[in-house]
Amino acid sequence: MESRAIFTSRSGGKSGAPYGSRNLALHVGDDPELVRQNREDLAHELSIASERLFFMEQNHGVEIQIVDEASDHRKIRTCDALVTSTPQTALAVLVADCAPLLIRGERASAAVHVGWRGLFSGIVEKVLERFAEERFSASIGATICGECYRIGEDLLSQAQERGFVTGAQTLDIPRSILKILHEQSGNRLIAAQWNGTCTFESNEHFSYRREGRTGRQAGVVIHGS
Repeated sequence: MESRAIFTSRSGGKSGAPYGSRNLALHVGDDPELVRQNREDLAHELSIASERLFFMEQNHGVEIQIVDEASDHRKIRTCDALVTSTPQTALAVLVADCAPLLIRGERASAAVHVGWRGLFSGIVEKVLERFAEERFSASIGATICGECYRIGEDLLSQAQERGFVTGAQTLDIPRSILKILHEQSGNRLIAAQWNGTCTFESNEHFSYRREGRTGRQAGVVIHGS
């Protein structure tokens, strides 16, 4: 069975406003029981046990944690990337403008949270070190686009010095990730793509910049056999 990558929207869940309706985050003020129901429904749709669906408590850092057959899904994992080589294990990254990066390798899979802090700190490069000996594909789900993500002059200057993709006053996180993937991976990279959906422009997705108090959608990679 091949590994799978899916991205959720804000539709199809049980949460009420302003988290309507498929909020998957426990840290945004939503009713925890409704969030758990949304997570259990997601696991059912993915045809995996809810105990094999793992989330992170993301903090815009570069910490990576491993999930294996003995891992407890109830444990709080403070990190910004999860990696597994265990079949039928699903790893989730929660976003509402940051980029959900999913990597499907020949022997392992990863879910990565990439905001501007993670991008600058090298979270993408650090995760790629885990895939240095295998070929892989990468997918980026809905995230704020390079036309909508306006940043200050200081950050823009730093982004340009680092070689990230920028506009006149903007940072393009998804295309910067794709650039890193291509530059760092060579022929190990089978394919890499962003689905082109901007959270700030899409009413079908949560956007922190647009709404402030809001929910989180997910990118989920399910590792195959």
